[in-house]
Amino acid sequence: MSRCRNIENNLDKESIVNWEMAMGLNLQAMEKITADVQMKDLKWVEVGEGSYFKVLTVHEPTNTVAFSYKMDGGAPDFPSHFHICRAMAWTVRGWYGYRESKNPVESRILTGMFSYEAAGSFHTPFSDCPEGFETVGIFEGDTEVLLQNHSEPDPNSERIGNLTVSDFIDWSSSSTHIVHADGAISGNPTFKYDFTGGVNAFS
Repeated sequence: MSRCRNIENNLDKESIVNWEMAMGLNLQAMEKITADVQMKDLKWVEVGEGSYFKVLTVHEPTNTVAFSYKMDGGAPDFPSHFHICRAMAWTVRGWYGYRESKNPVESRILTGMFSYEAAGSFHTPFSDCPEGFETVGIFEGDTEVLLQNHSEPDPNSERIGNLTVSDFIDWSSSSTHIVHADGAISGNPTFKYDFTGGVNAFS
């Protein structure tokens, strides 16, 4: 492993091009900017009564958002919604469930559990945990629309709006790392590394 690091750190730009070709990569087409975000530097944005998002990263070209979400104890349910996107979430505090579950208590998503919610799924998240709950998650979609919200826990009920990638940009903090649709990058995360000059960005 250390030998590989030494080889990479000694590569010049001509060698990098040859290395890319040998590895079957097209690094010229990649954005090459990485970021580390300190979550405590981000602001909670209340998006509904007792419901809050922190926006960690947004990648518009792939409709991908990384976030933290929390719901206060006793807060109203999160709106019933269809997933247009795929969602992955790790529960870091408390628990929540879905109104549609036949056994909502037995099927609680507890602290430490990881969830995958498929595109095309429909549910109404709620929490009966006195302290509420908090998750860290990722939305990954094929369109700018991530969730389609409905008025009732019924997929045939009235549509009341969408949750979109643009919403997360609007809720972002100055430390949120954002890759925009045109490839421009904004935000001031805790650490940012630029690999445009080669693979030795850490040196």
